[in-house]
Parts: sequence; structure tokens; C-alpha cells
Amino acid sequence: METTFDPKKITLTVAGRYITGYSADGIIVLTHNSNAVIPSIGAQGDTVYAINADNSGNAAIPLQSTSPSLAYLRDLCARKVQFQFSVVDANENDAIRVSESNCRILKMPDTPRNKENTTVTVNIYIPSLNYR
Repeated sequence: METTFDPKKITLTVAGRYITGYSADGIIVLTHNSNAVIPSIGAQGDTVYAINADNSGNAAIPLQSTSPSLAYLRDLCARKVQFQFSVVDANENDAIRVSESNCRILKMPDTPRNKENTTVTVNIYIPSLNYR
């Protein structure tokens, strides 16, 4: 079986604005901050699993240092505002949709000034990361 991945089928919006200017490193990495379950092993080896209520996550967005979206994202961070975050991957294999509110940029993205274009990763905190 052959599948095709098309990065142009991925759209990312932050506070209603499409993000552009991704680096060659990719478009986005979504990561949960904690394990979904927490195992506990008793003295005789019996295992109990506790469901972890922490469903928070992080979106790492690698942008070119010349991306027109960087100034917008830095402004959101500087103003300390919450926003709607959305990513849609319409690829046929492993398509995802994430749309969450109350997200924030916790740390100002780096501001490199180099002789060549570099990658700046913007990290967005997502209070409840759910795949649809």
C-alpha cells in the first residue's frame, strides 16, 4: 500500500489568523505534557492504573526567522492574551483536527539576527489537547 503526505493539506490558525512561513523542519509537533494513565505497582507486583486528569499539551511550530507570522505571534505573547488554536491535517493517512480555546504563548519566541535564515520555534500551551 502506498500513501502520500502533502504538507500543503495542513492548515494552522492562531487567534483566527493563518500561520505561514514554516521552516524546512516541518509544520507542527503536538505533544501531550503528561501520560494518559499513571501506573502504580504494589509490593506483590499487582498494577493499578490511575487516569491522569492532565490533558494539557504543547504545539511546537518551527518557523523561518523571516516568517511574516512571527511578529503576530510575538505580539500575542507580549499582550498576554488567550486565543483559539486550530490545526487541520486533511491528509488521507492519519488525518487530525484540533481546535482548542484558552491557549497562550508562555515564552517570547527567540529573535535571531543571523547572516542566514534560521528556525524559530514558537511553543503554544494548550490547556486541553483533544484530537478529533
